[in-house]
Amino acid sequence: MANIRLERFEDHLQEKLKDKEFRRLYEIERAKVALAQKIAEMRQDKHLNQKALAVKLGVSQQFVSQIETGEGRNLTLDTLIRIAASLGHKVRLSFPRNVGNGAHLEVA
Repeated sequence: MANIRLERFEDHLQEKLKDKEFRRLYEIERAKVALAQKIAEMRQDKHLNQKALAVKLGVSQQFVSQIETGEGRNLTLDTLIRIAASLGHKVRLSFPRNVGNGAHLEVA
């Protein structure tokens, strides 16, 4: 039964993605979630909790939490670079030619 629901969802999503505005907003949210997950993963790989990362960055634990849940609305490129550097990583930004995929941001 779960496969049927998943297939219906995928069909529904594919239909919704035909709408340009929905696709634009979907891609933004998808990128936010991927970035949030990556930051949390890198933090955990360094055996840091949110509070310890916040101290390294000079921000509040709540700010780190907002970033890791994708709720952070004011995440600047400068802040992202500082986060990556504090965790021993770099930020890579690319703009692939494939129309519809938007920019590609990678923390490596």
